[in-house]
Amino acid sequence: MDFDLENTYKNADGSKRDAIVLACYSKSYFAPYLKSAKANPMVWATNLMCPEAYTVHDAISGYVKGENNEQIRTRTAQSYSKFQKCSLKAARGLLVTGF
Repeated sequence: MDFDLENTYKNADGSKRDAIVLACYSKSYFAPYLKSAKANPMVWATNLMCPEAYTVHDAISGYVKGENNEQIRTRTAQSYSKFQKCSLKAARGLLVTGF
């Protein structure tokens, strides 16, 4: 990332919130912030990626359908694999869930 977040994010009400972070190296960059907010990382990236609309669309579609983290990860990885013309194995290595 080309910037630093200067704020800390605390979970004031104890509610667990879901998060989808589609950006390059989002897991390593946003992990401390999501942990302090007690958020549930449904899908995020471990390396460089191309966060285009189809990945956002498929991730949110899975969320709206009530899918679990692994189902959302799989649907997002399948879409990424198709449009980026990479293997599903590579897309699943890039797009992960949880801490």
